[in-house]
Amino acid sequence: MVLHWIDLPYVPDARGVLTSIESGLDVPFEIRRVFFMRDVRGERGGHAHRVTHQLLVPVAGSFSIEVSDGSDSAKHLMNDPHRGLFLPPMTWVRLTDFTPDAICLVLADTLYADVSYIRDWDEFVAMTASSRAAR
Repeated sequence: MVLHWIDLPYVPDARGVLTSIESGLDVPFEIRRVFFMRDVRGERGGHAHRVTHQLLVPVAGSFSIEVSDGSDSAKHLMNDPHRGLFLPPMTWVRLTDFTPDAICLVLADTLYADVSYIRDWDEFVAMTASSRAAR
């Protein structure tokens, strides 16, 4: 998998901590959509994006993220608001174990389009297997 961690710049002082994120500088894509999840009471995700790059940042609390490229899988604890997880297209994502105060900020390089989602695990595995075979 090509996902990786991105350390976000932050400046602490007597007033608190300021974290800024600049498109193309701190994240390796142009930010076209921003959304966040809060008060999550169950599992989120359960899909992959065909073309979207994303950066997930745990701005408060913590949660777990399971990612897969259809062959390999990994689970990460998201609990550092100065560190985001970069997810390339065709990464299956499942978010679980949200603490009551958890907020997950998501930066994406595409606008929302339902047709760009793959919501069926078996379809995703078949697509990634055929992609690997074609290489």
